[in-house]
Amino acid sequence: MPDSTSTSRMVGDDVVKGRQRLVFVNNGDHYALTTLGVFADGVVLWRFGSTDLDGLRAAFDDGTLTLTPPEGAPLIIAGTARGTVPALESWLTPELVIGELADEVDDLNDRPDSSRRCWDALLAYAVDPTRANLEIVRELYHAVPEHRRIYMLGDMDQNDVPVRILLAEVGETIPARHPDRTLTVTSTARERALDYFRRSEAGVARSWVLRVADGPETTVPLVVGGHVYPNGWPDPAGLEALQIDCPAAVVRGGREYASVMHAYWALSTDDIDWHDRIAAAGCGLDARTLGEEAPRRTGWPEARLGVMAALLRTKFERHPAMAATLVGTGDARLLYNDWASSYWSSSGANWLGRLLELVRSDLAPR
Repeated sequence: MPDSTSTSRMVGDDVVKGRQRLVFVNNGDHYALTTLGVFADGVVLWRFGSTDLDGLRAAFDDGTLTLTPPEGAPLIIAGTARGTVPALESWLTPELVIGELADEVDDLNDRPDSSRRCWDALLAYAVDPTRANLEIVRELYHAVPEHRRIYMLGDMDQNDVPVRILLAEVGETIPARHPDRTLTVTSTARERALDYFRRSEAGVARSWVLRVADGPETTVPLVVGGHVYPNGWPDPAGLEALQIDCPAAVVRGGREYASVMHAYWALSTDDIDWHDRIAAAGCGLDARTLGEEAPRRTGWPEARLGVMAALLRTKFERHPAMAATLVGTGDARLLYNDWASSYWSSSGANWLGRLLELVRSDLAPR
């Protein structure tokens, strides 16, 4: 489990909650044990340094921070001791620590962390065991820090064995729960693993019905997005209508765009030529390809969430049949599948899934 404790910092008049843990910092002539803090707004602090998770990765890569200073190097533990570094061995790697801290940021923002995102995808796969849903499980499982995977089911009798059975092929040999043993995956073993998650999904749903005063609410997640139709979109579109590249004209700033994807990427640049090329792209995926190459508008990272929310509202207000499809998902958690972006996709922050849920909640009373 994360080896961290609570902390906080002031930003103006606001208290921003965080978590902290210990790392070693290279001060040139010696190493020092220092506190590394990560906060709900994504800021990472140590000593006098301020960065984000990408900057933290760079600090590990260039040796500014480390989990294991070289043996014999000068070491100072402020206010406590000084000497030389003993032989140290860490059971973690920098990437695993960064993965833990990313989970902490999710937790601080009351978002599902990597384990919960994988769990939700597993429940969705158990309900609809398609190859596409299994690939989503595979991606999300490998996004969980490796040393935390055995805890993700919250079941010490099973560890993560049911997940690994589902991800393996029939006839494949995988490690069993006991580290010195293996098991061979059979069709029966896969069906039992699926049943494990089907029973888990049913139990979770029943527990929420009992506990939620303003419910009942659905806990079975629904996976949307990720489908490509090079020969034309289905007509009428089913859940594909929820994809941002599904052809559905939207208007922003007095201009019409062929899809949310076209509008989003065209608006991400203030270069008129690039804007017009993106807007004229033949399909949403082509618009994204062009948009990724275009120069980005100043302040776009801070604005993009609001722009996407506005575009989604416009789309479903202009297209009642698509709005009916969205409302028809009830109160299911929507996991958006976008292989190109962990920011928008359920493999990361799932912002598209969350925005779709928000728009749905606005539409439902109507």
